[in-house]
Amino acid sequence: MKPMHWALALILTGLAACGPRQAAPLTAFDGRLNDWARELLADSPELAAQAGVSEADAGGAYNARLDDRSSRAFEARRSAALRRFTELRALDTASIRDEDRLTYEILEAQFTNTAEAAAFDFGNFSALGGIQPYVLNQLDSAFITLPSFLDERHPVANRADAEAYLSRLRAVADAIDQETERARAEAQDGVRPPGFIMDTVAQMLQGVLQQPAMAQPYITSFRRKLDALTAAAPEAQRPELERRHLALLARAELIMRDNVLPAHARQLAFVRADRANASDAPSVSRLPRGGEFYAAALRVETTTNLTPDEIHTIGLQRVAALTQQLDIALRRVGQTQGPVGARLTQMTADPRYAYEDSDEGRAQLIADVQTRVSRVMERAPQWFGRLPRSPMEVRRVPVFAEAGAPGAYYSPPSLDGAQPGVYYINLRNLGEMTRIDLPTQDFHEAVPGHHFQIALAQEITDAPLLTRLISFNAYSEGWGLYAEELADELGFYDSDPVGRIGYLRWQLWRAARLVVDTGLHAKDWSRQQAIDYLLQTTGDAPGVIATEVDRYIVWPGQACSYELGRREISRLRELARNELGPDFDLRGFHDTVLLHGEVPLSVLEGLVREWIPEQRRTGRRD
Repeated sequence: MKPMHWALALILTGLAACGPRQAAPLTAFDGRLNDWARELLADSPELAAQAGVSEADAGGAYNARLDDRSSRAFEARRSAALRRFTELRALDTASIRDEDRLTYEILEAQFTNTAEAAAFDFGNFSALGGIQPYVLNQLDSAFITLPSFLDERHPVANRADAEAYLSRLRAVADAIDQETERARAEAQDGVRPPGFIMDTVAQMLQGVLQQPAMAQPYITSFRRKLDALTAAAPEAQRPELERRHLALLARAELIMRDNVLPAHARQLAFVRADRANASDAPSVSRLPRGGEFYAAALRVETTTNLTPDEIHTIGLQRVAALTQQLDIALRRVGQTQGPVGARLTQMTADPRYAYEDSDEGRAQLIADVQTRVSRVMERAPQWFGRLPRSPMEVRRVPVFAEAGAPGAYYSPPSLDGAQPGVYYINLRNLGEMTRIDLPTQDFHEAVPGHHFQIALAQEITDAPLLTRLISFNAYSEGWGLYAEELADELGFYDSDPVGRIGYLRWQLWRAARLVVDTGLHAKDWSRQQAIDYLLQTTGDAPGVIATEVDRYIVWPGQACSYELGRREISRLRELARNELGPDFDLRGFHDTVLLHGEVPLSVLEGLVREWIPEQRRTGRRD
């Protein structure tokens, strides 16, 4: 997946991004695009750091600042989103150049959905399109995201960078306090997470506070970067550098002890005090205009107008079809008795498919993943006309973030090329990461999934920066799920029947998400009802299922994007194959899908329909 907090999951490119577009005189539309991009980057120093943009493009210096998370900033972002929508609709579309039509279509869809999302005055709102109902949650509150952000996106190459790091560290306390105050204000209006989510948040905050200041990730990361700086210096300069760096670390420890940790304690005190006011009802329907909120979230996340009832029905039908396929696959490995979900549970518990829960087992898991990634990359030229230039690394999720993090996720390369793409794997419990499911996870999160999708988009040089700041979950997660299906079609499970069962179960999971997400938020399902349905349907580990259900509760609609996106990409491929017959070229289809960056599903259909006659004229065959 691409959760918002880990990588912002954005299609970001370098400032070479202006490319050929700069050869022509700037139009009024170009001016608007540049203004909107600069406005968004100026508002979010963290987005600017993720993107690796220049200070000029970000509207000023940003590497010593964090995002403003105050209520005032939240309201300003909502107002700005509504204004940008009005400005876009006021443009004279007749004057827009043909080469800018795609950009306009992307922005029209994104700005429309964002304007609708801006109508809600609670929760988390992203100017780039996402909404969540709760400021404090177990996925992407500031106390969770900022340690990783400073570790991954704040380089320390000199004294100025180190001073900027300390400024940002001091701002961490402000960010946490701002979220606490927003959560407090919203609780007075009856908007708070379910009690069990608050319990998880409290446990995570308590875990932070149990660690001494010098053991906090902020400090250990800072020390590691300073040590690397010392090691790179000439030997004669190292003693003086070590003295200076010890002084910097002492200042960091003081900030951590006197500012950052007390902010965590204040947030924990609020969560504990407010817990008695929370119910365990999981649905956003209990919130002000909750039904409208869920409908808006579905439109943002799926880029469709499907209703909750329609999505629920699609999910049930897909679950039934995949359950039949799994029955056949399970019988082939000797699992013949009982419902499919029960047989999957037996397989999950079978020690033959587990990694040893030790340092050696974790090392073996990472090695297996890297072998699989290399195998895909060797064969990828057969299926893709373009391959990513950016490298990709496999890493474990930082230990401090394991409790609330998903099983795996992809973090895109930085725009300036300094940071590679990273496939993160959560190794908190190897019982949740079996040989059954791991191959399919690799194909989704790494190759040919999110790394191909995101890194290739970053290499586009003739699209405006603004469109590469926008993410569409239905496209990106739909591609990830389609990549799993592609790996099966191309024979990666031919000698791995157990891995193919994992693939079918992953497909089943995404179908079941349609049922559960709509069940929770539109059909008054309880948390336990959702857990029981997934246990019976997927047979997965209880811990995995509980974590997933809690994710759907705090991020409504996002889980629906996977299957609906896959469904559309597969439909468009079959449409093209039927239209082109022997002239159909899989590489050309994949390039058409991937080389325009992230787009809404409605825009993707237009791109494929334009490619079909072009492909017919060239007649290129596999």
